[in-house]
Amino acid sequence: MFGRRSSLPERDVLEWPETSLSYSIRESARRRTLSLELRADGSVRVAVPRGLRLAEVRRFVESRRAWIDSKRALLAAAAPCRQPLESGSSLPYLGTELALYIEPQPGARSASCRRELGTLRVRAPQVQSAPRAIEAWYRREALAHAGARVAHFAVLVGRAPRRLSIRGQRTRWGSCSARGSISLNWRLLQMPAAVFDYVVVHELCHLLVPNHSSRFWDEVGRVLPDYRERRAALRQFGRSLRF
Repeated sequence: MFGRRSSLPERDVLEWPETSLSYSIRESARRRTLSLELRADGSVRVAVPRGLRLAEVRRFVESRRAWIDSKRALLAAAAPCRQPLESGSSLPYLGTELALYIEPQPGARSASCRRELGTLRVRAPQVQSAPRAIEAWYRREALAHAGARVAHFAVLVGRAPRRLSIRGQRTRWGSCSARGSISLNWRLLQMPAAVFDYVVVHELCHLLVPNHSSRFWDEVGRVLPDYRERRAALRQFGRSLRF
């Protein structure tokens, strides 16, 4: 028997005389109420119980327009001034700062990074190629650090992931798939270690409870009693990343 196809589009746009609002729609058979999420990049996602009509979803989103506008204004006001990646600037690394030194190497075939005491030295054929090398270094470091922290907390949570990967999501710090794989954002390495650990525990607990019910937060609190403070710090630091 074929499953019932959704009657709702994945995306919709509300049009007003002076502006428009594009938002994504995610249906769930388990959901009983409508909810709206404004993400860090300003995009809007609406979670919808299965069976609702598009007109009902639109009315709900329109009723939240003032809230969306006010929150987007706050996001714009809090947007950081990105620091250029150049010699003499600093890079955040697990609650510390690394002094960045870029050494042009015209004859080199590719860029390389080496971390020394309190510094990150980048040798690159051109200065313009340094940012890509720095991101690649962060990704490698994030995978090594995440592997160690996942192994540590998996014992406390009581579950271990089938697979761990590092990604560059723009709107998510981590994710846990139905198959038991965990993905973490490499940008977490720019945050304090306690915040990194919070995201690790958060995703590990999703292996036990796939939603954000009270039972889920009980599991997170069992491992990290101060998770609320760490979660608040994640939101704060997430608005001030260097790149």
